[in-house]
Amino acid sequence: MTRYETIAVSAGAASLDGGVRKAVEVLRAGGMLAHPTETVYGIGGAARPEVDLRVAALKGRALDRAPLLRIALDTRVLLLAFPDLVWPREARRLALRFWPGALTLVLEDGSAQGTAVRVEAHPVMRAVLAEWKAPIGSTSLNFSGEPPAVTAVQAGKCLDMMPDVDVPVLLLDAGDLSGPPPSTLVSFLGSVPEVLREGAVRSAAIQDCLTETSS
Repeated sequence: MTRYETIAVSAGAASLDGGVRKAVEVLRAGGMLAHPTETVYGIGGAARPEVDLRVAALKGRALDRAPLLRIALDTRVLLLAFPDLVWPREARRLALRFWPGALTLVLEDGSAQGTAVRVEAHPVMRAVLAEWKAPIGSTSLNFSGEPPAVTAVQAGKCLDMMPDVDVPVLLLDAGDLSGPPPSTLVSFLGSVPEVLREGAVRSAAIQDCLTETSS
């Protein structure tokens, strides 16, 4: 089972600063965060290939099938960290409309899979990302094919069942989250934008925004 530390955190509470400092220490050490998002708990770490591999091994998933999402404090951080990403006008319009929020954009980067990016809205993670000053790689906290953790208790149980790793693991306990649906996933890898998964942002809202872009 995975050995991990738990810190209870909430936006605006005195505990937040300590949780943020500890989270950044873990990221710098190449460790992993079990962290809140707007909808479910995620797990991730510094946006580096070796950390991605650790997270994938914990979940029992293949990175070549579904690379980890990159989440950041704002679009500027993503632009600086990933200068090779292609941002069509429609993608920029969606980002302006729905970020921070539960919308993931898959953008061209010269590879077949592209890079999935999102600007996080959960206040605890925004505090971590502001201190970290870079994106992190993240995916839902669950075993591949299983429902993601929605409560801190579920997150802890999921970590308990995962194999141990030789890096620090920290659970940021932000209590119960809103749960599914997850973020909406829109791909810009083809000739036209495609909604790969409808989630918290409805497809109709995406289409309305794209229609405004083309008019």
